Amino acid sequence: MRLGLKTLIPGALAVMVAGCSTLQVHTDYDPSGDFAAYRTFALKDGAKAKNSLAQARVTKALVATLEAKGLKQVSGETDLKVYAHFVLGKDVRLYSYGYGMGGWYGWRWGGGYQTTDVQNIPTGTIVIDLVDGKENRLVWRGTAKDQISRDITPEERAVKTKEAVDKLFEGFPPKKPV
Repeated sequence: MRLGLKTLIPGALAVMVAGCSTLQVHTDYDPSGDFAAYRTFALKDGAKAKNSLAQARVTKALVATLEAKGLKQVSGETDLKVYAHFVLGKDVRLYSYGYGMGGWYGWRWGGGYQTTDVQNIPTGTIVIDLVDGKENRLVWRGTAKDQISRDITPEERAVKTKEAVDKLFEGFPPKKPV
């Protein structure tokens, strides 16, 4: 079977884009929790983001994702209290490159050139805590960390935020061990 360029190029681009993702997602939960019993949630104040626009995007994505999971946002008494915390950070990346001249069997001669560049990458981490409304105990925690993209549009930021929150809640609610 012969594949044409029209088939190969979009597939190769999709693989390259997927391979370039820097999003890191981690979750933890209390295995004794009865997640099937949770029907309602309320958003509570966590550590605020320095950028109120980013916080609004996360809040919107969080509400949409939880409602898609069958939970209903309410005020007052609720099954789950949802806290979103925002943390700014940076990753340090080292890039080393150069050339050298060498010989055989460990013998070296001549010179060489080696340099290392240090790059600081701004990152943002969202920590989502789900707290049991009656017992006031943490039952689920998720973290999503990614590079902060400064060269994308607000619409692209909203899409990226929604994708990160959706990925964070991919396995929610956790299944009870059998």
